Amino acid sequence: MIKSFKTNLLIAFTLLFNIICLGQNDIVEKPNVVFIAVDDLNDWVGYMGGHPQAKTPNIDRFAHKGIAFTRA
Repeated sequence: MIKSFKTNLLIAFTLLFNIICLGQNDIVEKPNVVFIAVDDLNDWVGYMGGHPQAKTPNIDRFAHKGIAFTRA
């Protein structure tokens, strides 16, 4: 009788553990965030008015797709 009780207890704990583990899949994904800080270019990048000699097409395209903090 004790052996069957231990077996039933082991089965119950195994089932409980599996139910708890299966419930952990509801994790909400966080949004992707990229923060780029550039100090050397001053306000010479194109999206800020630029300088005639400064060519920054990649930064300009990236700034138009996201948010630029100009007074941070």
